[in-house]
Amino acid sequence: MKHPRDQFLTIYGRKPVLEILQDEKLNIAKVFIAKKAKADIIKNILAACERRGIEVLRMDAAQVSRMSKHPKQDQGVAADIHTPQMDDALHFLEEHQSEKLQLIALDGITTPANVGMIIRSCTALGIDGIILPRKGCAKLNALVIKASAGVVFKSKILKCERLSPVLKKAQQLGFAIYGLSGEKGSNIYTENFAPQSLFVMGNETAGVSPQTEALTNQHLFIPMANGVESLNVACAATVVASEIMRRK
Repeated sequence: MKHPRDQFLTIYGRKPVLEILQDEKLNIAKVFIAKKAKADIIKNILAACERRGIEVLRMDAAQVSRMSKHPKQDQGVAADIHTPQMDDALHFLEEHQSEKLQLIALDGITTPANVGMIIRSCTALGIDGIILPRKGCAKLNALVIKASAGVVFKSKILKCERLSPVLKKAQQLGFAIYGLSGEKGSNIYTENFAPQSLFVMGNETAGVSPQTEALTNQHLFIPMANGVESLNVACAATVVASEIMRRK
């Protein structure tokens, strides 16, 4: 069953909330505003909500912060956006275990711009799901949304608390787990991918974590030319997704 937290994406901050209200394509459930918030931008937020028929709840600032989970950054404003494509990773694997899926998982990727660009590229290139742990990776916030050019809301993002249980479950269901590394392993362009494959993209600096590496079946590398040692993780994820799409 889909986790309640995966039914909505909470955006916080006055300017980010006003920006999403101006995007008519987004299905915004509710907007939460602190009772004492009085600035001109608050008036603009209220006017946008009235124009679109979106429910506004005025509450104490502490209550808004409980919704946003970012008391120092929310500025007394938050909004819940419906995310129909988002799902729980373990639930998704159970529901689709007989299908030939190609998934990408993020392991300790902490830069919001990288997470957003990975989501955009993988969605555009037809990846079946992007596994995003709540712990250890950048949160789905305004920076991620901006980097994804709004693609977050139409992406198949599969949430989990930690990555390891999801990888173990995927292995039990017959998935091959590939870890992307700098130089070791097999060339991504010549390796035959399993019908059910899960590709792990590691941290920007440290790469795939030791805990995750222990669960991988095989390492893959992207060959480099002209003395370049590595690619940015978002670029590497785009290469992986493009190669998967090319073979479909």
